[in-house]
Amino acid sequence: MLVSSILVIFLLNFVQCKKLLLTGDVLTSLNVQLQELMHLQKLATWDYETNLTDFNLAKKLEMDVNLASFQKQASYNLSKYKWKSERDGVLQRERLFYLRLEEEILPPKKYKRLKEIMSKMIHIYSTAKICDYSYPTKCDLALLPDIENIFAGNSSEDELRYTWIERRKAVGPKVRDLFQEYVQLVNEAAQKNGYDDASEYYLREHTDPDIKKKLKHYNRRLRSLYEQLHAYVRFKLRKKYGNSTSEIGSIPAHLLGDLTAQKWSGIAQVTLPYPEPYENFDNLKQQNYTVTDIARLAEDFYKSLNLSKMPNSFWRKSVFQKLTDTNMTCNPSAWDFYDGQNFRLKTCLKTDREGYETLHHWMGHIQYFLQYQGLDIKLRNAATDALFDSVGGAFSLAAFSLKHLKRVGLYRGEISTKADINNLYTLAMSKIVSVPATYAILKWKDKILSGEVKSEDYNSEWWKLVLKYQGVQPPVPRFEDDFDPGNIFEIISGESIWKKFTSLILQFQIFRQLCETDREFQIFDKASQLHTCDIYQSVKAGAALRTMMAYGKKKPWGYVMKHFLSYGRLFDELNPVPMLEYFQPLYEWLEKENQKNGVFVGWIL
Repeated sequence: MLVSSILVIFLLNFVQCKKLLLTGDVLTSLNVQLQELMHLQKLATWDYETNLTDFNLAKKLEMDVNLASFQKQASYNLSKYKWKSERDGVLQRERLFYLRLEEEILPPKKYKRLKEIMSKMIHIYSTAKICDYSYPTKCDLALLPDIENIFAGNSSEDELRYTWIERRKAVGPKVRDLFQEYVQLVNEAAQKNGYDDASEYYLREHTDPDIKKKLKHYNRRLRSLYEQLHAYVRFKLRKKYGNSTSEIGSIPAHLLGDLTAQKWSGIAQVTLPYPEPYENFDNLKQQNYTVTDIARLAEDFYKSLNLSKMPNSFWRKSVFQKLTDTNMTCNPSAWDFYDGQNFRLKTCLKTDREGYETLHHWMGHIQYFLQYQGLDIKLRNAATDALFDSVGGAFSLAAFSLKHLKRVGLYRGEISTKADINNLYTLAMSKIVSVPATYAILKWKDKILSGEVKSEDYNSEWWKLVLKYQGVQPPVPRFEDDFDPGNIFEIISGESIWKKFTSLILQFQIFRQLCETDREFQIFDKASQLHTCDIYQSVKAGAALRTMMAYGKKKPWGYVMKHFLSYGRLFDELNPVPMLEYFQPLYEWLEKENQKNGVFVGWIL
């Protein structure tokens, strides 16, 4: 009833405004109404993702459709006005965002079907269960925490292979047809928006016509470091699993500590360059730390930069650990409920290194929300979606400086070269490994959406790209019905892969700038090393970041980055140099270690 009333009021207001107002004044009431709808839609989505029931899904879909209808009508009505005489550039951008539609350009039934498909795929992904390898009648193993623990633990090769196969049986075949329908609908929406297909539509924020060539170049620039890391890990895995891994070929996916091999953090501890226990994350458990306590550590870091503390709603309503009495989605996410006071995180964490990293990262998203709250509703967003993850990623890097880990009691002993290499190695198993993994997803999805690859070749093309860019292969033969990409959350949830790839590089640019602002890193000082930078209590770094985040979407992202980044030509474009600088000591160590062990670098296709 409330939604219907809002729509009626909106239409009546437009009739009046068309008679009386010929300027942007009409946006004032429009913003209020849109904000209320977005708030209601976000509440319904939260209720569904924290309790995956049919009832909650129906409520969510209802709010999705109502919000889409409102935005579609707003776009149509605003298009009747000639705004070119308006001199306010920010107002022009705000109006442009109202005029620009996304998937809501579809007819209501098709839009609802698209949202339903995406919700169903996420539901299958989040609720799938498999049977235990050792106890076949125990068939309640979920992705989190059960399957994740198997891959990150000391499991046998047989158990890893079994779990890898069974999880894929429980997800891939069930989402394949849904994904095919999803492709048809997002392409239809893209075409209605004036694009050839959705692969072009998802690049709309990138004004650079050569962006695809540049991202390919960036992946190549980082490949040498990845190949050294790949060779070292393969060598270590051969010691552990014997001939299960080739000396010169690709690595079987089930041995890499992660169900999807998107990051290899799960095997970092068993392949460490120096196995001495420098880190002390076990101390969190010994001191009875909770996930909330780790979140307090993260908040303290942000507050030390004179950034905002987390609001009361964050502590009261966030979900930090998997709920035991309901099915829920566990992939980390930050939530702005568009009421100026309700901000939350949703994730399923443990008191370990990953929990520490995740909370520092995602609290960066909340900081972003808080800094642009004073803007109109259509401007409350990052200049580009990649900036959210980039800011969060920069803070996770800062939180892992050995100086800071020692400060909070998570590192013991003296800071040494060996400790540096271990720390860089563990971070590389997430950050560096994610680059070719994300690029493979990007290439695959681009080919699917453009129609270059047909549905009958989805899975074969997937493994061709994973082998080419990651040097990873399936442990058993795969077939089209297996649809292994369906096990990648970013694929079935419709997230922007361009955003993810961009943020992997941009976070190091932002981190370097924060370090330069605090004079913790100096470009022309050969003794200055980026990975040793510690920006804790740097009010200057915090002020620079606050200014960037406060822009929201008022300015294009090139403009925002140009005013934030200050070195050379690294203004409004991506540059992998800071990422390479950060990991340079590890690269040199890996190169020497692989030479010493006579390890083949690369992989035979």
